[in-house]
Amino acid sequence: MPFNLNTDFPEAEILSQEGLKEKNLIKRLPGQPPVSFKQYSGYVTVNEKAGRALFYYFVEADKNIASKLPLLLWLNGGPGCSSLGYGAMQELGPFRVYSDGRTLYKNEYAWNLVANVLFLETPAGVGFSYSKTKVDFVTGGDNKTANDNYVFLVNWLERFPEYKYRAFYIAGESYAGHYVPQLAQRLLYHNLKSKSTTIYMRGIIKGRDRKRPHTPTHHPSLD
Repeated sequence: MPFNLNTDFPEAEILSQEGLKEKNLIKRLPGQPPVSFKQYSGYVTVNEKAGRALFYYFVEADKNIASKLPLLLWLNGGPGCSSLGYGAMQELGPFRVYSDGRTLYKNEYAWNLVANVLFLETPAGVGFSYSKTKVDFVTGGDNKTANDNYVFLVNWLERFPEYKYRAFYIAGESYAGHYVPQLAQRLLYHNLKSKSTTIYMRGIIKGRDRKRPHTPTHHPSLD
């Protein structure tokens, strides 16, 4: 059974991203061992009027193979779990923290060995993501989160245009069992509406998700 694509979803407002990629480059994390890949972190505004922005941490694959590997977006669940604090630093990120709490060591099972991994803190209020409009923290919900995630992704790809036509996957766990297919639904909707593929989504990955097992998540566009 396919996704319901009959619902109208709002278009993403695209803001200028000029010069932001360079400003987001991380030279080195505190206590970090030498690495052969690039890291970035920063904010992407998803609602300029509300002052709402989502924080990301992006880890490319090894510089020799990064251009050949897909882009993968990782979302932690909760709702309320930090994709930086949990996903990046305790699960699939490139580093682990030593018991001294100050130094890092390489994670031999890091996902950036096989993909360029984008960790997103969502919704606003989770981790470093924020809003300057207080009502955003009490009038949220999955629909608003999915719309913000879509706006984030479209604008992030403007900041990193070399990933626009890369194979793209969405992955997550726990309550991201909602976030992942809901974002995928919006991507499929906008791809079909524009009658061209704007984001090359190739699949979704859900682990330990908290979504009802009978909920349909298949669409022919993913085949």
